[in-house]
Amino acid sequence: MFTLTKNTLESWEDFLPYGKRQFFKAKTIIFRQGEIGSGFYFISKGIIKVCSLNPDTNERILDISGSGILIGEHTIDHLPYYSTAISHEDSILYYFSKIDYENLSQQYPEITLLFAKSIINKKKILLNNINARSASTEYQIARSLLYLMESYQGTEINLTQQELSHYVGLTRITVYKVLKEWISEGIISIKNRKLFILEPNSLKEKLIK
Repeated sequence: MFTLTKNTLESWEDFLPYGKRQFFKAKTIIFRQGEIGSGFYFISKGIIKVCSLNPDTNERILDISGSGILIGEHTIDHLPYYSTAISHEDSILYYFSKIDYENLSQQYPEITLLFAKSIINKKKILLNNINARSASTEYQIARSLLYLMESYQGTEINLTQQELSHYVGLTRITVYKVLKEWISEGIISIKNRKLFILEPNSLKEKLIK
């Protein structure tokens, strides 16, 4: 049986041998909103789109999660998923059931700190998103693009303008007008339905105006 040494317990990557490795092709549903969960996933590679799907309203993208992130962790006590997770591109995830987590926490109590840290970070993101809604449209879009750069771990963002509007929570027309202006200023470019951040520092300046 695989055994960890104490000096390696620094991140979820250290616990991957205890999880179930799963491959999801692009546009595959990982879990559905309302389903009862019994475990969570660690994103090893790829991008996962976390959405709120309401038949009475447009799709709202709650998060775009990249490698190194947990998703679905709130269902560890057999609670329903509050969102739907879809692989935005070919992705590799590791699944940890409730039993897996309980066994690991008994053997390696440090894992509970990593788990708690993930939940706290999610709450911080949610609070920041709520606070950002009262800011200017430029602030909201710039903040979102900078966050997406972290998720994609680069300046190429594989999202359409429609998807970006669903993520920011603004209309497509509003997002289009801002992006068009930034293209003319050389801050971003759009090619093959992808966004490219050319001047990240210019986006950061939008946050302090």
